[in-house]
Amino acid sequence: MAKTLLMAKNAAEAIDAKIASAAFLAGGTEVNRLGSTVEAETLISLKKCEGLNSIKKDGDKVHIGSMCTFQDIVESEDVPAYLKEAALFMASRTKRNMATIGGNIAARRSDSYLLPVLCAVDAELSLLTGDLEESKNINLYINEENDDSLITGITVPESVQVASKRYANTAQSHAVITMSAASTAECVKLAVAVKNTGILSFNLSSSGRLTEEAAVAFFKNYEIKDIEDDMFGSVDYKRYLLGITAYDLCKQLIAESGKEV
Repeated sequence: MAKTLLMAKNAAEAIDAKIASAAFLAGGTEVNRLGSTVEAETLISLKKCEGLNSIKKDGDKVHIGSMCTFQDIVESEDVPAYLKEAALFMASRTKRNMATIGGNIAARRSDSYLLPVLCAVDAELSLLTGDLEESKNINLYINEENDDSLITGITVPESVQVASKRYANTAQSHAVITMSAASTAECVKLAVAVKNTGILSFNLSSSGRLTEEAAVAFFKNYEIKDIEDDMFGSVDYKRYLLGITAYDLCKQLIAESGKEV
């Protein structure tokens, strides 16, 4: 349990205070949840950091500060509809007023609300590590174990076709699977959060029509690390659900664009 709380005034001050026994504190929904895996002697609050809670549109890109809450995203006129939809997967408005986009990404949870859609659209993260500022594709970030970087912002494309789906027993329950599909000129990119397994990404060719049988067969035979039987379903059930969901989302994109996938 944390014994010290530091209130950083800006991102530079926050990163200067980061040591192995410290953790960044954003909205607090992850740190305060029952069964949280966050262990730190010191929490570095980002609540008062300047410049981390703005949303700015720049051409076909939208930059979102890491301390923007889910509710900020839902209410912004500049945020693309596909990201608002993912933010609304968090059914509780009270939680949406607390939870931040940066915190949800950094937690790397296997039932993440936002990681599937952000990975599908190849969102770019603005990171601060020591004195180094860098931009990194979110798909690379989630496969790394570096917890010393501070996410300062997220950049997403505005004009991209995206379809998403979430499976849970209730709106408040943890999702078994959350999947997003984004259509590009080259392919359809799928990203999915599988509870107790992780975040997975796949590229499907945009040439040739995807059938339901082909989608189910793909996920039936695809090697997925750490997938197992648990209270959320059997391995066979999860693989079948992945296949039919991929097919349904691609079918939805076809209906919207008229392009075969």
